[in-house]
Formats: sequence, C-alpha cells, structure tokens
Amino acid sequence: MADTPILELRKINKSFGAVQVLHDIDFAVYPGEVTALVGDNGAGKSTMIKCIAGIHHVDSVSSCSTPNR
Repeated sequence: MADTPILELRKINKSFGAVQVLHDIDFAVYPGEVTALVGDNGAGKSTMIKCIAGIHHVDSVSSCSTPNR
C-alpha cells in the first residue's frame, strides 16, 4: 500500500453558533484501503463529510492536502 494519502486533513474545526461540532480532527484516506467514519449519533460524521464535500465551510484547518494525479 502507498504511504501517501490521497486526502489528508489536519486539525479541522467546525462550529454552528456556540456548538463546536468538530474539534481538531485529523483525517486521512489512503489508496487501496477501505476507510470508515464511525461514531455515535451526533458525533459529527455527517458534518465531517459535508465539510470535505464543500457543503459546509470549516472554521479552521491547519493543513489540507491532495496529491496531484
């Protein structure tokens, strides 16, 4: 498997008003691997995917990388 992720996000933060939904989340997807995003109801899974898709804008992120293909 490859050592370089096809998507890597570091220190993602997202709030809706006073409610902080995502706090310093790190997320990486590697080629050839199955990646699952799991958690309790209200844990922020849908918000995370919507931030990746560009539906929601993150409040802050320290790095976001996708290699050139």
